[in-house]
Amino acid sequence: MIVTPEFLDDFRKEFNDAVETLREKYDISILLGPITYTNERFSATVNVNMTRDPEDIARANFDADAWKFEDIGITEGMYKKIFIGKDGKRYAIVGLKPRSYKTPLLIVDVDDGRRYKAGRMFVQNWTDSFYAEVLDPESFD
Repeated sequence: MIVTPEFLDDFRKEFNDAVETLREKYDISILLGPITYTNERFSATVNVNMTRDPEDIARANFDADAWKFEDIGITEGMYKKIFIGKDGKRYAIVGLKPRSYKTPLLIVDVDDGRRYKAGRMFVQNWTDSFYAEVLDPESFD
């Protein structure tokens, strides 16, 4: 059998169906990460979070990557912290993508709720406020 993108799509769907019982039994989140492959083999990581709440998962992921952004003032506990952007508008920091060189910050406009990706230099000043709206972390991808 040759590994193809169609095969991997089918595999991912069947994998998700197969682990649904475990998700429900243990009340956890199980996600199959990015898949790399050749014609003969493929590999992926399996990510397990001890909660199914997307907000808790997003906060934990943010805190895990915060140390990589200390140069711009980001630390653990700053998930949804409001800042002033380069354009003078208020935004909240809601995610970090350390592997993204140009736009590693996931932000939301506090006034209209629009979601954006931004570069490290976009943050100008941090405020003492936090954004209260519940977000879908997948809405940036």
